[in-house]
This record gives sequence, C-alpha cells and structure tokens, in this order.
Amino acid sequence: MQAADFPRVWTMFKQIIDEQVYYSYDHTTTRAEIEKSWINEQNLGYVAETDGVVAGAYIVKPNQPGHGAHIANAAYMVAQEFRGQGIGRLLGEHSLAAAKAAGYRAMQYNMVIRTNTSAVQLWQSLGFRIIGTVPEAFWHYEQGYVDAYIMYRKL
Repeated sequence: MQAADFPRVWTMFKQIIDEQVYYSYDHTTTRAEIEKSWINEQNLGYVAETDGVVAGAYIVKPNQPGHGAHIANAAYMVAQEFRGQGIGRLLGEHSLAAAKAAGYRAMQYNMVIRTNTSAVQLWQSLGFRIIGTVPEAFWHYEQGYVDAYIMYRKL
C-alpha cells in the first residue's frame, strides 16, 4: 500500500464501517482518524487489486509498543463486491509471510467478532486459535451486543 492507494482504501473502509458488522468504528469516524491509525506509511500495508480496482487490503503493525512489539497485530478488509472469492485468504496468507519477514514472532487479533463466522473460520484454518473471549465487546446493528475473540498464532 502506498500513499496513492489511501483514497481508494478509505472508500472501501467507509463502506465497511457503514455496514456496522465487522469493525468497531462508527459513522462518526473520519478519514483523518483512519489515516492516523490504519492507512499510513508506518504500518506494513498491502492492497489486493482486480483489474485496477482495490478488492481488499490489510495492515500489520506491532500489537503493543516497546517490549510487546515482537507480536504483530493485523486488520483486513475485503470490498463487498469481492467477498466469497478467496481474497481474504490470500490477504491472510500474505500477511503472515510479511509479518514473519518483518521479524515478528507471532500475530494476535484483539477483536474478531463472534458473529463474523467466515473470519473466525478463516483464521482458524490458517492456524490461529481463540485464546480469549471478551463478552459483549461489539455492538452489532442487528444482533445487539455480541462477544469478540482474541486470536493468536505463532509465526
């Protein structure tokens, strides 16, 4: 991901935020906030393109600063029109290799929404295990408060 990709990634990110199903960001989240935390050149970031259209993206960054920086954290998104085509798996596989190449020892996801069963299954198929559950950590627009998982995998 390069700075030139940020506008296209923001458009996809905004659509996903508006779904109120996958990310804790809400409709008040601004592009500036996302660029500060997610879409920036400090994170390892990659986009998946199909015919010049951004189909998905991910970032990898330290889960914690300092003495916790050897554990990676990552976040992913796939545009609505490209879901179900294996792009999430490709992003996941690529991110694991990129994180390992960058020197991370493990990867941890702090908030995988329980109702996002395709993500839970994908991460488990890539070797992640659920190491904790945060009760009612996410407000799902249709189901109300739902649990979130903490998932972990050594690299």
